[in-house]
Amino acid sequence: MTSQPGWHPDPVPTQPGQLPQLRYWDGSRWTEHTAPAAPLQHGPPAYQGSYGVPPVQAAGYGYGVKPPATTPDGVPLAGWWHRVGAYLIDAVIVGIIAGLLAAPWVRDVWHTYKHWFDDLMDSTEAGSSSSVDTGQLERDIAKPLAIIVAIQLVVSFCYHVGFLMWRQATPGKLLTGLRVRLRERPGPMPFGTVVVRWLGQFGVGLLGLVPFVGSLTGIYSLLDDLWPLWDDKKQAIHDKLAKTNVVRVR
Repeated sequence: MTSQPGWHPDPVPTQPGQLPQLRYWDGSRWTEHTAPAAPLQHGPPAYQGSYGVPPVQAAGYGYGVKPPATTPDGVPLAGWWHRVGAYLIDAVIVGIIAGLLAAPWVRDVWHTYKHWFDDLMDSTEAGSSSSVDTGQLERDIAKPLAIIVAIQLVVSFCYHVGFLMWRQATPGKLLTGLRVRLRERPGPMPFGTVVVRWLGQFGVGLLGLVPFVGSLTGIYSLLDDLWPLWDDKKQAIHDKLAKTNVVRVR
């Protein structure tokens, strides 16, 4: 008798007073991953199997809850809001570091804008019909803006790739009990996988420097952020590119 991997009634006998639960079958053996199951008030009797025998599907066998989404080996996947919390923590940390490193160029952009605005106000008060040259403004801020974006990308790369290689999680994910792993197996990820994942999530920012292409990156980033909401594997687009999952460890 064979069965596909998934959540099934736990074949391990329950103790007196213990609520029924599900256990994950990986296709060849039972794993240690379990989840609570609420028995139905009406319906067929619960599955009564013996340990080590592949089970039948839980649906219709006395369990009225939808099994949680997991990796193929039964590790629970992170929900969307859980991931958003970790992302915001990381964004604040990366933003502070990048802001401190890019401070001289941020100051240059600020002064350029200030001088341009002062010239505009002086021209308006003098009743001049000539307009202030916005093209010169764009040329003046192009270089410092490019440097600021480059600093942000370098900080983001070192932060995300470094922590994922070291701890399989960024500080935001560590604080919220999340980890990143390959979908098909646990353990450290190859460097190439981590880089592909970063490129799929943040590397598109490089395209923002290309005229007429930058607006498209915003659409991609929005879809990437929202994709886990409807994906049955809870993967963002960058997860699918790297074949990874964000899982809950607590």
